[in-house]
Amino acid sequence: MEHIIFYTQPNCNLCDDAKFQISFAKEDIDIKVTEVNIQQDDKLNELYCLSVPVLIDKDTGATIQEGNVDFVTIIDYFQSKYK
Repeated sequence: MEHIIFYTQPNCNLCDDAKFQISFAKEDIDIKVTEVNIQQDDKLNELYCLSVPVLIDKDTGATIQEGNVDFVTIIDYFQSKYK
């Protein structure tokens, strides 16, 4: 099972769109998603306030996507991870 850290914040339309894109990707790949509100952590807020939503591969720490998230990129990322 893959594991994504999903950095988000309240009142974020791109974050809402990203949730839909993640759900589409989950139809093809077994993904666990841990959603983190960056506004509850000053360091995370400083790092990601202009970038949310941000998807991080928990296993590698690699950024999968930020800003506009699409399910094709998520799927491609995990498929290429094992090639």
